[in-house]
Amino acid sequence: MKFLIIMSFVFLSTQAQELGQQNTYKVIQIIEKIEIREYRPLLFASYIEGSGLRDQNSSFRVLADYIFGSNKKSENIAMTSPVVIRLFNNNEMLFRMPDNYSKENVPIPNNNNVTFVETNYVKKAVISYSGYTNVQKEKKKIEELKIILEKNNIAHNNKFELFVYDPPYKLFNRRNEISVNILN
Repeated sequence: MKFLIIMSFVFLSTQAQELGQQNTYKVIQIIEKIEIREYRPLLFASYIEGSGLRDQNSSFRVLADYIFGSNKKSENIAMTSPVVIRLFNNNEMLFRMPDNYSKENVPIPNNNNVTFVETNYVKKAVISYSGYTNVQKEKKKIEELKIILEKNNIAHNNKFELFVYDPPYKLFNRRNEISVNILN
């Protein structure tokens, strides 16, 4: 089963690389190690692991099943990058839907625990780091981001997200980010 998940991620990440970020954001300012970005409205498939524990494999598997055709149309949906993990919301995992989908035409999931999240235009502060992510690295980057924002009098909502761009088999030049919404 684990082999199947890894192979699925290999296939999905290849598709995600091709789709890229489809101009989901624009960098509007760089302050020290962080980027201030404007994000356009986006649609995400969402899943929260019932236990609230950080079981990314389980969450990934549920969302991957959905985009592999476990939906009322049996439609395959291309995977996009990055995978978003809402650290503030029981590690809710989000897959961004490709631009050709809206809440009106996105296939209905067979799993009732897969829901959809629509975002509005938002500004985010983002700090990047490489390597495999873990809770300690994430906490360190959150603190770095908070310090830079505080030093520059930039208010935020204190709800941090993890962006994971690369599949687990990629060993080098891995890209991860921590983001937080900026308050206007």
